[in-house]
Amino acid sequence: MECVHSESEAQMNPAQKVIKKFGGVRVLAEAIGMQTPGVYKWTYEKERGGTGGLIPSDKQVEVVAAAKRLNVDLSASDFFPEDSFQGAAE
Repeated sequence: MECVHSESEAQMNPAQKVIKKFGGVRVLAEAIGMQTPGVYKWTYEKERGGTGGLIPSDKQVEVVAAAKRLNVDLSASDFFPEDSFQGAAE
């Protein structure tokens, strides 16, 4: 299995968490027909040319479809930072 980062899951951004659920960058990239550098960029800060840890909206449907095909357990909350939901239930 490919290692995404050595960070704990609580420190991971949404892209890192989704990549981990797929078993690595290569697996996810192949599943959605992208090259691995493009998927890696999702994990980078915007200052480094990345997406700030977010999966681009135009790729989210493809990621969800691939998850269904490969039986990867994903939910809508996997696509957002943890703090996005604080106070949502209040």
